[in-house]
Amino acid sequence: MREEGYISPRQAAVMLWFAILPTAILFLPALLALRAHQDAWLSVIVATLAAAAVALVVYLLAQRFPHHTLFQYCELILGPVAGKIVAFIFVLAFFLLDAVVIREFSEFLVTAVMPETPALFFSLSIVAVAVYAARNGLEVIARCTDFILPLMVAFIAIVLLFATPEMAPRNLLPVLENGFRPVLGGALVTWSFLGQIFILATFGAFVNPPRALRASLVSGLLGIAFFLSLVTMGTILVFGCCEAARLTFAAYALARVVSLGQFFERIEALFLAIWVGGVFIKITLNLYVVALGLATVTGLKEYRPLVAPLGALNVAVAALLYRNISEIRHDLLMVEPGWTLTWQLILPLFLLIMAWLRGKRRTGI
Repeated sequence: MREEGYISPRQAAVMLWFAILPTAILFLPALLALRAHQDAWLSVIVATLAAAAVALVVYLLAQRFPHHTLFQYCELILGPVAGKIVAFIFVLAFFLLDAVVIREFSEFLVTAVMPETPALFFSLSIVAVAVYAARNGLEVIARCTDFILPLMVAFIAIVLLFATPEMAPRNLLPVLENGFRPVLGGALVTWSFLGQIFILATFGAFVNPPRALRASLVSGLLGIAFFLSLVTMGTILVFGCCEAARLTFAAYALARVVSLGQFFERIEALFLAIWVGGVFIKITLNLYVVALGLATVTGLKEYRPLVAPLGALNVAVAALLYRNISEIRHDLLMVEPGWTLTWQLILPLFLLIMAWLRGKRRTGI
């Protein structure tokens, strides 16, 4: 099945930002400080180079199968049975990813903002809105990013600018004190976020013109790496690596230190509003991809009837995934790097190699 609408290359790049940045900015700086210490920003650069491999695989597959989604060319490459099985694995992986994001969202609000409110209330609220947006299609999701993106960029710039008086350059020194091993450890954690650029394989078929997909991948990845490096470096400069590693939500803490003349402060409420908007886009996009993929695998002509049931199931799975925020941090450190490496690089690379070996290629619609 196909989506009726098309998106521009710029919108595709921005959607990649929202597919990664909202949760990466919140959780990653503290995890990187724990693994790579003051060299955390170097880990972001190394992980970006590794994520470029994913971008290359996505681009090469898109060139061989233009106007086809990931779920469609799985069958073209592997045949109807094996192709449906592999496509369903991708659907399941995106479904679990969306459940993790929903749980991260609700756990942050319960832990840092409203501890007396049940996490289920937050999960149900954002998924209800996400279901409405996802049912309206990819173009609507893309237009939502046009509204939230300027707010997000402006807010990151304001926080980093006004936190400058609190920054101490000595917190970044000495560089590579313990060699490259901590940097590589941090890059592996960062990879579990940056590898999500793979999501473009699911909706890249709707980018118009198709030849601009490379520009979307490059600008999307570079934009993500730029903002992630800035926030990570800002966190280390303000708190130092030891204190930053103890902070669960380092970017939120960074917004709380902003104070200008005792009249411009407590802007963490603004952070909260913009961040919720970003997470809403991420949850909506993943939900849309899951519904689109499941409709393709099952042979349905329409994905919209699947969105609401999948959203409800996402909420239930999110509630069962973890017991607390400590388990989420442990999962991001120990489980996600290996799992994401499997389904966001190794499996797509397998598809590309099989397409080469079997000479599979499609042109036109």
